[in-house]
Amino acid sequence: MRPFLSQLALLVLSTLTVYLLVLGVTLICVPPQRQLSGLDSGRAFRTLFATEPKYVFLNRSMLNSTQNKILLLGASNVVVGFQQDQLQHLIHSAEVNNLSVGGSNVTQLRQIVDLVHEIQSVEARRHNTFVIGVWYGLFADDRQRWTTPDRHAGDTDIDIERYRYGFFRRTDSGPVAVLPPQWLDMGVRVIHPYLVIDKFARDLTKTVRQLVAGAPLVPGDAQLGERIVSEQDKLRYLAFWKEYMGSGELSDRQFQTLAALVNEIAAAGGHVVIVDMPIPRWHEQRSPYQAEYRLRAQRLFSELGAHSDVSIVRLQEAGDDDEFSDEVHPRPAVAELWAQQLAAVLNRRFGSDGAVIQKVVTDDSPRNAVSKATNGL
Repeated sequence: MRPFLSQLALLVLSTLTVYLLVLGVTLICVPPQRQLSGLDSGRAFRTLFATEPKYVFLNRSMLNSTQNKILLLGASNVVVGFQQDQLQHLIHSAEVNNLSVGGSNVTQLRQIVDLVHEIQSVEARRHNTFVIGVWYGLFADDRQRWTTPDRHAGDTDIDIERYRYGFFRRTDSGPVAVLPPQWLDMGVRVIHPYLVIDKFARDLTKTVRQLVAGAPLVPGDAQLGERIVSEQDKLRYLAFWKEYMGSGELSDRQFQTLAALVNEIAAAGGHVVIVDMPIPRWHEQRSPYQAEYRLRAQRLFSELGAHSDVSIVRLQEAGDDDEFSDEVHPRPAVAELWAQQLAAVLNRRFGSDGAVIQKVVTDDSPRNAVSKATNGL
């Protein structure tokens, strides 16, 4: 028995020594990229975290501050529609953070809020203003959205990141933290070699795929500004969302979760701004989900808007088709105008001295300036 224990101790010591050596080399060759302010999940692919879910999960500890914070939440249309740098340029009394993750439903947004609250002090939570961009795609049922062959049934993209490095463990009642929230930065430092290897592998495969395709995998602003959505494209998009959403009805559970999420933020002392996100007029008219979304959202907005800590912003009822590069994402020039309108609302919340105004006036007016601004696109 004694020789076995000696050999086991030697193996553990050797493994630890090798890992510490690898950790040291990767820390020197690829220094940690800690962002001190203004998180932006839209730039995740340019960082060591590589993906939006990983970026949000591992990079959130800096949100534990008592300065005024704007925290954008939503799916990819919020990533594209409200770019962090554009908004921060327009807002000077609060720090802008975009924590949106493409493909999210309301369940995943609530998980992100819980993870933010988890690392914040009671006082830090009082300085949160969550801006939640909503549209019908956000109300996909969990069983439809999170049951795929490549994941444990029900695991969201955020859940996958919880379990990937052992920071959480899976239980019958849900994820349970293994690493205390206050040790998050240390944990990220320990897994640094894994992040470096993952990033290298992603960049390598991306380069190979671009060479095979003969074009960038992600179109730039110039391409997005010129893209024309054909009838064939529209049919393909509609088919995608029919498969994505599943049944012909939106999930009751997701509407209930949104109401609970708003109440949770308000109970923690934060403020909520709900943005009713526009989609192209052709999409609104031909989608089997938009009419139900409009009816149920109006009812929910009326209920939530009665709270002193909740404001509702409607950018416009529907956008002209040429304002969008596809079925949901605005063209770059339109995104700038969206940022201007949202900034005007948020600046009314924060006084010039940074003092918080309790209630923001709801903006119900359509924004005709958008369609006029895109005539030259």
